[in-house]
Amino acid sequence: MIFVEPSREKSQRQAMTMTPTPSQQISGLVAAAAASISLGVITPAARIAYDGGVSTTTLVAFRVAVATVITAALVALFRRPWAFNLAALRPTLATTLGILMVAFGYMSSVLFIPVSLSALIFFTFPIIVLVHASLTERRAPNLATIVAFAAAFGGLTLALGPSFPILDLRGVGCALIAAVGACLVMITGSWAARRMDPLTLTFYTQAFCLPVAFAVLFSFGDIALPTDRAGWTGLNIAAAGYIAGMCLLMVAVRLANPAPVSMINNLEPIVTLLAAALILGERMTAIQYAGGGLVLVAVLLATREMAPKHANCTNSRLL
Repeated sequence: MIFVEPSREKSQRQAMTMTPTPSQQISGLVAAAAASISLGVITPAARIAYDGGVSTTTLVAFRVAVATVITAALVALFRRPWAFNLAALRPTLATTLGILMVAFGYMSSVLFIPVSLSALIFFTFPIIVLVHASLTERRAPNLATIVAFAAAFGGLTLALGPSFPILDLRGVGCALIAAVGACLVMITGSWAARRMDPLTLTFYTQAFCLPVAFAVLFSFGDIALPTDRAGWTGLNIAAAGYIAGMCLLMVAVRLANPAPVSMINNLEPIVTLLAAALILGERMTAIQYAGGGLVLVAVLLATREMAPKHANCTNSRLL
């Protein structure tokens, strides 16, 4: 690992901490939408991998290992800087923690509560990010933005169709941990991505995740690789979606502010539902389609309201 003192890379640091322009904000939101699509295919692919004999801890460790290797190769291929800016150390570690909280919190929550309820609790994180942005900027969101976030959450409720046969507090707690982790990824990831190259940042976050993922695998899980071709296909698609999604997400939070990026991330469960219908043959009801449409309208409204107004705002200084 190459560490670079901030004083030695002053000009580079200043370039990377510049406030994104309005056009860059738009590019960031496009990257956020692409990240949501990539991340949305992970769950259906993981289901195929699980049916092929893969364990959840194996899947998490596998995708982190592959992500570390692939992002390292991409950094070398595109000649991105290997240097690690020490000014970004704390937010990078916080982002890494957030990634781990999402991976293990989300994974554990479905052991105790329905998947739909877990997803619904997890996707409260855009609201938390919006509240954080309002507090740090000392500016209350306008009515249209509040309505858009509320509509998105309502749309998710319809689309996911949560049931509450057993409300296990362990599952609720794990899902909340994942939601807080997603907030860390959005907020501190934005801070770090504006001080480091996004691809380089993605590599380091995955490299930092690697020992933890394998420690959990060897301590609490079991190594269970696919037993058939379908299982390997699902595992590889899940890994590819994760790698592409994380790289695009780091680009998104570098170019756009966390609140609108988080809002656009509401598209992820809708993509998951559509992918499940196409890949797994699961059928969506009319209410789910209506909920997905409501989420899409809410995302468009929030993006219109937030992107121009936040274009000249400085990023939050959480750390």
